[in-house]
Amino acid sequence: MSNSDFVSAKQAAAFLADYFKIDDPVAVMQIGEGAWSRCFGFRHGGADLAVRFGRHLDDFRKDEVAAAYATRHLPVPAMLAVGAAFDGYYAISQRAYGVPLESLTPDQWLEILPEVVSVLEAMRLADISATAGFGGWDAGGQGSHPTWSSHLLAVAEHSPEHRTYGWRDRLAAVPEGEDAFDWGMRLLEATVSDDIPRCLTHCDLINRNVLVDGSTITAVFDWGCSRYGDHLYDLAWFEFWAPWLPNLDVRLLHAGLEQHWRVVGYEPADLEERLKACYLHIGLDHLGYNAFIGDYATLLATAERMRVLAAESERAWT
Repeated sequence: MSNSDFVSAKQAAAFLADYFKIDDPVAVMQIGEGAWSRCFGFRHGGADLAVRFGRHLDDFRKDEVAAAYATRHLPVPAMLAVGAAFDGYYAISQRAYGVPLESLTPDQWLEILPEVVSVLEAMRLADISATAGFGGWDAGGQGSHPTWSSHLLAVAEHSPEHRTYGWRDRLAAVPEGEDAFDWGMRLLEATVSDDIPRCLTHCDLINRNVLVDGSTITAVFDWGCSRYGDHLYDLAWFEFWAPWLPNLDVRLLHAGLEQHWRVVGYEPADLEERLKACYLHIGLDHLGYNAFIGDYATLLATAERMRVLAAESERAWT
């Protein structure tokens, strides 16, 4: 069961009627749901708006901060209000329209590829000089770790402060998964480097968090997983999950990025080794997550994907 299952459409309508101080209930419709929040669309004052309800205030506060990075190439919906509601929190924002990026057909993917490259480059070039640290960041712009390597290696931590606390014990019930985790950690320790550019990353671009309308990306939202660190992480994210996204030829995204970098005179150093570190972290993180939610089939598929990508990176690097 999702952590966001505590708010119904009827409850959302009543909340909005009270929030806006109107007599008639607001007509709402559920338009999305993720692991940590549920979203409803509604109209008020002549504007199309969205309200999300979830249990993690920091996710919504990060969306407020991310909106400040919005540009033509990085369309982050404006946040209008954040506060407490029910047993959690609410966030009201402008509503964007479109279909999720991962739902596109192969032809639609080809059409939107230049825009995806532009989104990734807008994050790489975003001015985060007023912030500090690496890894997940708070509403004050402070990263959770002093270095990129300390952030990546923290994937092994098992703390009651983490929302997926308990994953370690559940992973131990799947010997193949636990073996893969131990293998991946050893390899990550030998691979990770702090010699990377410090950039804004989203780290969750293919879970209904990017909307597309024709050849335009209309919204990039839900910045709860965002990190300060290596901009290659978002490319690695697409590449890691490519088998789950057969309509999206991720090889073309990689090639499109490299072509753009050549045009602008940018060449990422140690690309394969840095990608390998990102693949390993994504795999390890999701071994823990899938153990936490009890999705053991995906857990084992994730373990295999991590091994395959690590081996491919090793061959390309050597």
